[in-house]
Amino acid sequence: MPNANKNKISSPFSKTNQHDQKYKTILSAASELFNVQGTRGTTLSQIADKLNLTKTSLYYYVKTKEELTHQCYLNTCIEMQAIVDKSLSCDGSAIDKLDALFRLNFECWNDIIKGNRGHLAGLTEIASLSTPHQEEISAHYRHFVIQVKDLINAGIEDGSMQAIHPGKAANAIWGNIFWLPVWLFSVEESERESAYQQWLTIIKFGLNNTPEKFEFKAISFDDEHMAPTGFDRSEQNRKKQEAFLRVGSSFFNHKGFKGTSLDELAKSLGVTKGAFYYHIKNKEDLLIKCIERTFNVEQSVLSDTMSMDINAIDKLAFAARKMFSIQLGEQGPLIRYATMWSLPADKRKEMEVIASQVRDLFGDMIRAGIADKTIKEVNLLVAENIIAGAIESIPDMAIAPNEIDLVKGSIDFFDIFFNGIATIQRG
Repeated sequence: MPNANKNKISSPFSKTNQHDQKYKTILSAASELFNVQGTRGTTLSQIADKLNLTKTSLYYYVKTKEELTHQCYLNTCIEMQAIVDKSLSCDGSAIDKLDALFRLNFECWNDIIKGNRGHLAGLTEIASLSTPHQEEISAHYRHFVIQVKDLINAGIEDGSMQAIHPGKAANAIWGNIFWLPVWLFSVEESERESAYQQWLTIIKFGLNNTPEKFEFKAISFDDEHMAPTGFDRSEQNRKKQEAFLRVGSSFFNHKGFKGTSLDELAKSLGVTKGAFYYHIKNKEDLLIKCIERTFNVEQSVLSDTMSMDINAIDKLAFAARKMFSIQLGEQGPLIRYATMWSLPADKRKEMEVIASQVRDLFGDMIRAGIADKTIKEVNLLVAENIIAGAIESIPDMAIAPNEIDLVKGSIDFFDIFFNGIATIQRG
């Protein structure tokens, strides 16, 4: 467990602190702005203005934006841990406790959307924190995964859950929990309960529409190089830029925008700064190109998969697994969607439109699966975001990528979304 004895973490918002309530208000306001504008696009002055405070008053509670970001993330972890603890204390089987975990998370974010509780910061920019703070928040996240992994093992033992890979399923589940607010905000209040029930049903019982267990096809991923398109360069320069973008994506994924140094990046590639700047204008230009590369790769995978002569559910499974193999294989990494929060607001909106278009391609596969009756009748928005949330969480897997069998690992990771986690009578 991370450095928090049952979450009694020493912090400015502990119950023994006389400024607890005011500090929580600051955390809520800051979290809301961070979620909308990103930490890079949010200033302490904006947070002070939102609270009708002077900057001097705000500095009484927090000295730097990095400190405030860390406290917002720590607050989210404390709230999430309280939800986990409450879920695990529920009566019933392991699947009942997992149900409670899903329900409490939904109610939490739904209440935030309705304005009934303070905002929580989405853990989208952990890499922007200092190394000690990164390690602390990451330790909390790993503990969440371990607790759900243990719950899945208990579910397999008591017969309420299927014999799936506990570690990979736990990562996939938390990826979807933290992705929940990304799409739930776009759902009308009157439709949120229905959308949640769809989300829950897919995770528990899967997308597969046949009475038999869905079997993943034996397909090799060692095929064509999924090189990005859209860059008017010679082949030699294209390969060099591809290397820049892959290494840049790795740096941004692990160190964030603020922590990524172009000097360090150039050194890791064994090139001079002059050679680096021949391909990249500045750090923001590199981030944009890394995001564009990811979109191009994903669109290429999805378009190619759509043309395959197989059932729609097999196409969906292949595309998802291909993303897994790229992210953790030699062609990766792809950059995390969360890095878009480091862009200026106008550019981020532009990138979010493209990200939505990529998710819609998954929706097209799901729609085709409903039509050919290989996929259940499901809400397309919910289903495509379940796959997107899983893909976004792939880099969080605790196992080192070079220790993963990409073919088997991709099956273990996505099995829950095709066959579900709950034990049900088939046939």
